[in-house]
Amino acid sequence: MAISFSPAPLRELPPVTRWLAALFFAGWLAELALGFRLNFYLGLVPFNFAGRLWLWQGVTYIFIHADFWHFLFNALMLWMLGRLLEPEMGSRKFLAYFLACGAAAALLTAAWTPGSPIPVIGASGAVFGLLGAFAFLHPDTKVYFYFLFPMSARMMAFLLGAVELVMTISRTGSKISSVTHLGGLAAGLLWLWAERRWRERPAYEAPDPALEEKAEVDRLLEKISCKGQASLSRTEIARLDEYAKRKGGRA
Repeated sequence: MAISFSPAPLRELPPVTRWLAALFFAGWLAELALGFRLNFYLGLVPFNFAGRLWLWQGVTYIFIHADFWHFLFNALMLWMLGRLLEPEMGSRKFLAYFLACGAAAALLTAAWTPGSPIPVIGASGAVFGLLGAFAFLHPDTKVYFYFLFPMSARMMAFLLGAVELVMTISRTGSKISSVTHLGGLAAGLLWLWAERRWRERPAYEAPDPALEEKAEVDRLLEKISCKGQASLSRTEIARLDEYAKRKGGRA
């Protein structure tokens, strides 16, 4: 199966994807105008998020980008993936999934560096969640890892997760928050896995009282056949008698 990743014209994008892209652009312009003040209050500052409970930062940081190339990369990935996933998932679910992946990435980031005063900004955590969704829903689709190496979408997700895990543990001092990427990818895969398990669970069927009663009567009749009527208790005799009355006879 092959799916084109080429960006669609803006007017052809699904509504949520289009509005998210517009918010990315607005956030980048706001970053140009306000800089550190915007990052401190609306970026993800683990010390503020975990220590002061500035919980809104778990969502607002998604829409702020450090520079044009940071904005462009995330907007391009949203553009390519959103036009494929939003129609498949539905707009409401797509929006909830995108924001949930971003928020889960924020939680993991804050848990990993709870006392950090350094703002984390950008939609990469949520975008990694979209990459995870594409790999989960289209695991055998051929893609190009880093736009160069052909492989299945499933393998791409595995390699991305492995790379981000190594980068997170190594603590190289990079300005890129790999733990945020890892959190978004893991949250997205966990969401879709749990959803699939829920759909595949056996349907619960309430027991049929009539069938249960018939099975009990058959058991009592079998008991009489094997051991005689004297083997029945008063309660069992009354049960058979009541059943026979309703069915038009007498035991």
